[in-house]
Amino acid sequence: MTKQNIFKITLIVVFISNYLLLGQDNFNKVGQSGMQYLKIGVGAEMVGRGEAGISDVKGVNAMFWNPAGLADLEGNEFLFSHNAWIADISMNAVGVGMNFDDWGTFGINMLWMDYGKLYKTSVATTIEESAQYGYVDEGTFSPSDLAIGLTYSRKVSSQFSFGGQVRYLYENYGSNRTINISGKETTTNNTMSAFCFDFGTKYYPGYESLAFSMTIQNFSTDLKYQQEAFSTPLTFKIGISMNMLDFLGDKSSSSLLLAIDAVHPRDYSERINVGLEYNYLGIFKLRSGYRINYDEGNFTAGAGLRYTLSNSLGIKLDVSYIFMSSGRFSWPLQLTAGLIMF
Repeated sequence: MTKQNIFKITLIVVFISNYLLLGQDNFNKVGQSGMQYLKIGVGAEMVGRGEAGISDVKGVNAMFWNPAGLADLEGNEFLFSHNAWIADISMNAVGVGMNFDDWGTFGINMLWMDYGKLYKTSVATTIEESAQYGYVDEGTFSPSDLAIGLTYSRKVSSQFSFGGQVRYLYENYGSNRTINISGKETTTNNTMSAFCFDFGTKYYPGYESLAFSMTIQNFSTDLKYQQEAFSTPLTFKIGISMNMLDFLGDKSSSSLLLAIDAVHPRDYSERINVGLEYNYLGIFKLRSGYRINYDEGNFTAGAGLRYTLSNSLGIKLDVSYIFMSSGRFSWPLQLTAGLIMF
């Protein structure tokens, strides 16, 4: 591929990105989907560089961003991620991936939210209850969200790979006491389960480390809960990435990755994620990123360390921050640890 063709492709990506951001009405489609926890970034590697890089993400971490990247698994890999999110909420995730050579690469993952304990109240049903508080104190409860995914990915050639994932989703927000017009008291269990699908591709056109990618995440049919219809947070993304040191002819083990992703969510106006990652000899990484058109958390930063324990075993440790500009929330901190069996 010539430099002229690379320039043309880059212009196309930039045009599409500008169209997504500027060509749409300034209308944030909030309230269009449920199960919002699926939109929180998993893995400090991607979060540290502004959630950009679906065309570069590799290994078990790719199951949460672009299942096609699972095909780049070096061997067998285990990952654990902990995200100290806002308002004392935390998110944990685990993933395992195994490479079966000609059969492709398989992975399984799970993420769950920890909201802590919340106070539970219901509408007063007697005169005595109304006179005392106006509501009934029913103690505490612990809401929960859960997603379990099964992923398959395969390299069709050295330039193209694809992947898909099916996820089982479950949420439990406790129960509540209600009274209908006739005065009959009932108890409602606020639970919901569904299946959603992810699909992704990754393409290397043949010019140095340049890569393109496309993903569809959280695709499902419309769901109904208590006569109300809602959808999972369907998201389309296209991405481009490249090692900027390629232009300098640098063939060392170090790299400077530039990644740009255009994001089209169902329930918000279009966004752009931009990220940088400096990789020193495959051992130490520094990351930064900027997320465009987000209410909070535009700037991100992170770092990573990889250490080989033996010829067949290695570890990865990554950390990331999201800087909240308004001061209303604390900075979400994410820590990800990985174990690699080469």
